[in-house]
Amino acid sequence: MNSEEIHSGLIWITGFSAAGKTTVARKANQLFKEAGYKTIYLDGDDLRNIFSGRWGHDRSSRVDLANVYFHLCSHLSSQGYLVIISAIAMFGGISSWVNKNIPNAIMVYLNVPENERRRRDAVTKKLFVNRELNDDYYDIPEHANLMIENYGRTTPDIAASQIVNSYQAVNKSHLDRGRNLHWQRYYEEEIAPNEPTSYAQSVFLKLNKNDSVLEIGCGNGRDASYFALNGLSVSAIDRSVEAIKACQKRYAHLPIEFIAGTVTGFSKKRTQKYDAVYSRFVLHAMPLDEEIETLQSSYEFLKKGGSIYIECRSINDPLARSGEIISPTERIGGHYRRFIIIDELIDRLTKYGYGIVDKIESNGLAVFGEEDPVVIRITAIKR
Repeated sequence: MNSEEIHSGLIWITGFSAAGKTTVARKANQLFKEAGYKTIYLDGDDLRNIFSGRWGHDRSSRVDLANVYFHLCSHLSSQGYLVIISAIAMFGGISSWVNKNIPNAIMVYLNVPENERRRRDAVTKKLFVNRELNDDYYDIPEHANLMIENYGRTTPDIAASQIVNSYQAVNKSHLDRGRNLHWQRYYEEEIAPNEPTSYAQSVFLKLNKNDSVLEIGCGNGRDASYFALNGLSVSAIDRSVEAIKACQKRYAHLPIEFIAGTVTGFSKKRTQKYDAVYSRFVLHAMPLDEEIETLQSSYEFLKKGGSIYIECRSINDPLARSGEIISPTERIGGHYRRFIIIDELIDRLTKYGYGIVDKIESNGLAVFGEEDPVVIRITAIKR
């Protein structure tokens, strides 16, 4: 596996004080640069100084500062960088957040005995000559991706090589980001409206009688049922098993094929072609790599001349300026959202072979109660 296959991510090199984090991280950073990776190296001590001592040294302050470290790492890695950070920050909640929110992230734990760390400290920083080590502030990682005995015959060069080899063996995988649990609860509570959306009604006017439609992210089935009641042949897919089970029960009287899963997984089992692919409020609920796979699979499902209809939240939606920041376009405000930049979406669609038919970015299109989001609507055709 080369640097192009995993071009961004995070390597968190951790361990107690004087475990050799900085030395190993610098050498690993150099090896990754030589291998063609676009890297950014961060050091916990440097960051603390950059932030001008705004955090104390008690455990609570250390946890708060660690949160800042890894939100910064997430922000940088989302822009195509391999971020290498040497920082202790060994707190259970921090490692859980990293695993949930940063793709291609690995934790490397440098294990060094206390007597060796004291020896190193005495000839370098001299922080613990007359006091106890600060080990009690931290939690020994239970699920580090790589543990290196960084002493004895293990030189920093050897440790750095092990890190490079371990990272290059990582399989890229989608992050859940808490989505499954959120949507499971949402559909179990049955709070979503049942009437068809205004977007479905406007799309229906563009379709022909007896057209076949594949809906991606059907939710509670309100748009799929609207299309079916108006004579269209409908297949509807959603990653929420709970939503699909509810749809199969609620709309058992309608000839709709409901499928649990993703359109990418569905494409491996189905050769059927559709006149239209319909996706409302779905693209902004998935990370970019999933969007890319979804658009490419959708293209394969369309008949030549068939159309894809997309409605999603824009980067100019007010919600894009609230919530926990994951990346320049990703936020968690109640649940995960990635706000879409219209020009970038159009570029991706064009790259995959679509021709843009029409586009709009505005509020007033998807009003729900007191909420009036800024949304993007795009119609594109398979050339």
